[in-house]
Formats: sequence, structure tokens, C-alpha cells
Amino acid sequence: MGRQFATFLLDGLYFGIDVRQVQEVIRYQPSTPVPLAPAVVHGLINLRGQIVTAIDLRRRVGLTA
Repeated sequence: MGRQFATFLLDGLYFGIDVRQVQEVIRYQPSTPVPLAPAVVHGLINLRGQIVTAIDLRRRVGLTA
């Protein structure tokens, strides 16, 4: 059986990740900034009562923010 990928576009580039590594995909929601956090940390979001770190994928892969 072939491999399956979750795919997405980012700044015109086509990316894919093995679906077995994806827990879920959620819609954008506003985040709370985190002072002194690394540049790739966009902020924190409340996801069904759990605090989750939101990553800026553009910065993570070296694209302009």
C-alpha cells in the first residue's frame, strides 16, 4: 500500500507530511503572544481547555513572516 500525506500550500510552495504524524487540523484562531519566546512561536491558543503552542510555520521553514 502507498504512503498517504496531508498536503498544504505555504507561500506558493507545496508541502506534505505523513498522515500518521498529524493529530488534527484546526482553523485559525487568535493567539496570545508569549514574551521572550523564540521567533517561531506565534503564541498560545486555548484548544478545548488545553493551552497549545502555535508555531509560525513560515518562520520555521525559513520563509519571510
